[in-house]
Amino acid sequence: MTIGRFTMRRIGVGTLQIVMLLALVFALSLWLPGDAADVQSGDFSSAAQREETRRLLGLDVAPLQRFLEWCAHAATGDFGTSFTQSRPVTDVIAEPFVTSAVLAVLTTLFLIPVAGVAGFVAGLHPDTWWDRTITTVSIVADSVPDYVLAVVLVSYLAVEAGWFPATFAGMDSADVAATPSVLILPLFVMICRVAAPLVRLVRAGVIDEMSAPYVVQARRLGVSRWSLLLRHVAPNALGPAMQDLGRTGDSLLSGVLIVEAVFVVPGIATTLIDGIGNRDQPVVLAIVLITGLVAIVVNAAIDIAGQRMVPARVRT
Repeated sequence: MTIGRFTMRRIGVGTLQIVMLLALVFALSLWLPGDAADVQSGDFSSAAQREETRRLLGLDVAPLQRFLEWCAHAATGDFGTSFTQSRPVTDVIAEPFVTSAVLAVLTTLFLIPVAGVAGFVAGLHPDTWWDRTITTVSIVADSVPDYVLAVVLVSYLAVEAGWFPATFAGMDSADVAATPSVLILPLFVMICRVAAPLVRLVRAGVIDEMSAPYVVQARRLGVSRWSLLLRHVAPNALGPAMQDLGRTGDSLLSGVLIVEAVFVVPGIATTLIDGIGNRDQPVVLAIVLITGLVAIVVNAAIDIAGQRMVPARVRT
C-alpha cells in the first residue's frame, strides 16, 4: 500500500471514529435523567416554565435534528452557545483547554528525560541492583491506579505533611505561576501513569543494542564507550520508545481527567464534568470533539510516520 493510499485510509477511518464518538456521546446524554431545562428551572418550577425554558434552549427540536445541526455548525468552527453560561462554547472551553494543555506539555517535558535515563541505566546494567530497582519501581508505578496514588499523595504529603498545596482550588493562572509547587504532585501522578512502558522499551532497546554485532566489534576495535553509546546505541535504542511516546497521548488525556478531578485543576476535565452535570450538550460535545480529534490525529500521524519508515518493498 502506498503512503498516499495509507494516509487517505487513516483520514477516512479517523473521520468515521469522530462521527461515531460524537453520536455515542450525544445518545448517552439523552439517556441521562433530565435535561438542561430541568437543571436551570429547578425542582419547584412548573411544567409550563420548564417547557418555556426548553423552547428557549432549542430542546423542543427532535434530537436527531439537533445533533445534525450541531455537527454542521461544528464543521465550520461554531460549537454553539452554552446552555448554562449563555456564552459561546469556544469562550467557555478556551482557558480550561490551555490549562490542560500546559499540564500535558509539562508532563511530556519531564517524562522524556526521566524515562530515558531510567531505561538507559537499567539497560546498561542488566540483572544488577540498578536494573532490579528501576524495574520494580516502574512496575509498582504502573500497577497503582492514578486516583489511588493521587489521593495518597494529597493525604500524606499535602494535608498531613504540608509540603505541597493540596489542590488548585481558588487559584488562577497568576497564583499558579507564583506557587509552582502546586504542580509537583499532579505532574508526578501523570508521569507515573505513562513512564513505566517507556522505561521498559528503552531498557529492552539498550540491552538489544549492546549485544548487537556492530557494538561488540566496535568495542573490540577500541571505540570510546561514550562515543559508542551516544552516537549509535542511544539513537537505535530510543527509536521505538520515541514512536511509542506519541501513543501516550491517550493515556495523558485520561490521566488529565483523573488528576484534574482530584487536585481540582480548573482544566478541561472540570469543565466536562460540570457540563455533564448541567446537561450542557454543546459544551460536552465540543470537548469530546476536540479531545477526540487530538487523540486520533496524533495516532494517525504516528501510523503514517511508521509507514514511511517501512521499506517500499515491504509495503508493496
